[in-house]
Amino acid sequence: MTRLRYDENEIDRLLDNWPGLAPELAACIYVSRLLGSDPSLVLHGGGNTSVKTGTTNIFGEKIEVLYIKGSGIDMATIGPEGFAGMDLSALGKFRNIEEPGDDVIANQLALNKIDAASPAPSVEVFLHAFLPHRFVLHTHADNILALTNRREPEPLIHEVLGHDVCVVGYEKSGLPLAKKVAKAWENKSSADTVVVLNHGIFTFSDDAGAAFERMISHVKKAKAYLAKAGPHVFPADTAMPSDSMCARVAQTIRGVCAHKSDNNGPGRFIVDVRRSPDMVAISLDRNAARICESGVITPDHAIRTKNRIAFLPAVPERDDDLRSTVDDVTTAYIDAYRKYTEKYSHGRDLSAMNDPTPRIFLIAGVGLMALGETRRAAVIGADIAEHTIRLKHLCGDEYEPISEQHVFDMEYWPFQLAKIKRKLPSPLKGQVALVTGAAGAIGFGIADRLMAAGACVVVSDVDKAGLEHVSSILAERHSPEQVEPIMFDVTDYKQVERGFIEAGIRFGGVDIVVPNAGTAHVARIEELDTSVFNRVIQVNLIGTFNTIKASVPVFRRQGTGGNIVVISTKNVFDPGAAFGAYSASKAGAHQISKIAAIELAELGVRTNMVNPDAVFGDDAVPSKLWEMIGPDRMKARGLDPDGLKEYYRRRNLLKESVLAEHVGNVVVFFASNLSPTTGASFPVDGGNPAAFPR
Repeated sequence: MTRLRYDENEIDRLLDNWPGLAPELAACIYVSRLLGSDPSLVLHGGGNTSVKTGTTNIFGEKIEVLYIKGSGIDMATIGPEGFAGMDLSALGKFRNIEEPGDDVIANQLALNKIDAASPAPSVEVFLHAFLPHRFVLHTHADNILALTNRREPEPLIHEVLGHDVCVVGYEKSGLPLAKKVAKAWENKSSADTVVVLNHGIFTFSDDAGAAFERMISHVKKAKAYLAKAGPHVFPADTAMPSDSMCARVAQTIRGVCAHKSDNNGPGRFIVDVRRSPDMVAISLDRNAARICESGVITPDHAIRTKNRIAFLPAVPERDDDLRSTVDDVTTAYIDAYRKYTEKYSHGRDLSAMNDPTPRIFLIAGVGLMALGETRRAAVIGADIAEHTIRLKHLCGDEYEPISEQHVFDMEYWPFQLAKIKRKLPSPLKGQVALVTGAAGAIGFGIADRLMAAGACVVVSDVDKAGLEHVSSILAERHSPEQVEPIMFDVTDYKQVERGFIEAGIRFGGVDIVVPNAGTAHVARIEELDTSVFNRVIQVNLIGTFNTIKASVPVFRRQGTGGNIVVISTKNVFDPGAAFGAYSASKAGAHQISKIAAIELAELGVRTNMVNPDAVFGDDAVPSKLWEMIGPDRMKARGLDPDGLKEYYRRRNLLKESVLAEHVGNVVVFFASNLSPTTGASFPVDGGNPAAFPR
């Protein structure tokens, strides 16, 4: 656990940031952020905090309000907008009625918000309301769960945390748990802490600092006990997996699970790889399979990871054997998940069953891999799974999971599922693209449109500064989680191969490959130096060949098809004088792309070409090609930069400026598989009869 210190001056800073904010809410925001900053206490929207205060409504009536963290809101970054203000007197009335049903509760909670625009309240809203204290804090602290998730945990909890702590048996979150906790505390009203078995810890006080310090004190006591009981030292000589092995396993798992998904066609996933020394060591532990089978540490996690982890006991050397092994493990997992659903659904409509494919794999000698429909989902799953595996390994044979019925009830509870409510599908969600030459205008435009369509993108270039520049723009415009810069030189096959391995480690694989890196030189044949000609050939032709060639083993391993979209040029059909090196090299790249379309169709991989003309870029990301050839073209035509752009705009049939985003839109079209097309050439030039494909 990191060193956390309560500082009241921070509350004053929050009040400065939000003038008019109630001091009590500012204090609650502050302790929430403190607790949320430590992943050993809460993870990704877990835990909750609240404060009770008063306000005056529009009728001038004074009402009591419970401000509680919104469901799924991350405590580490929460602000005033992350809290739901609830009519406290209305919540209190639920103490005296029977369970009215989820739909009724959801409606009542919505009706009793003091601001309709605020988020849905935490599922523990009634528990916070039923306790009389002003501040209530709740975490899923790892060290506390290491005490609660054991056989006969209550004596141990009292031994470690003290006999004034109120221990409550597990109960379903929401109204049932709230009533159980309130009754237990009333029978032991001297308690300032409640520990719920297999769930977590609640501390409360009329002072935010006191409730926080109590939480940290208990967690420290639990940590000290666990360290004294037996520190876990992992073998120093554990062999770490190679990058190529990790990428190979990730690509295979990703491909198998895509095919096993209930979605129409490959429901692709992003993979997050964790190979820390302790994860590798635990994956080789004799208890690894039992750790994977023994359930979540708190049912709240099931919506992210499911109740079990898929275990791969070995990594065969041959790709075919690896795929067969992963397929067997995944098939067995899906079969078990279906039986689990049938057993505990008690008549629930199975058409509403969650996707049964595994979300977490523990691989012997490799570590942990988590799958998610987005990279964020994969990262969240991996974070939770790491904490789960470490905690269960720490508990050893004493670990006791919650019952599967309780886990099922939480996994399919509408209030829980609302935390991961899916947005409208993006056409490329779950897919990974790799774009070479991404530091230039066209590469940037392609990456931008792919990310807008939901893809994660590896941007590559040999220009380190330029790559960092476009990566920062893309991260700010879309999401930092969607983009990864990887430097490599397309003229060196080993570097390209390494780039695909790195993409496999960071995202799990590649589905869309865009060979875009290019260079140019202006010179008539009699003046064209052979070394310059060879350099242009190396980048434009050999670079395209290397990129396509390195992608084939990845596509084959994944087995989910894919798209190669080669950025060609109008010069393939309409070459110009003094542009021989560029035109010849691009014509060669165009031809090898057609061969790829023929050869890779058996893998379900489509190869198409985009033929742009005169894409200049802008001041933020200029075209490198036009930086090279622009001065010569301006000199030959007696034009300035704006005049040159206008010349090329006016020469096309549509009299349109061709932008990098137009090229990117065509790449997205091909990558979306909207038509059964391969081997095609798509002009993006405003209309040039001489360059019509033929």
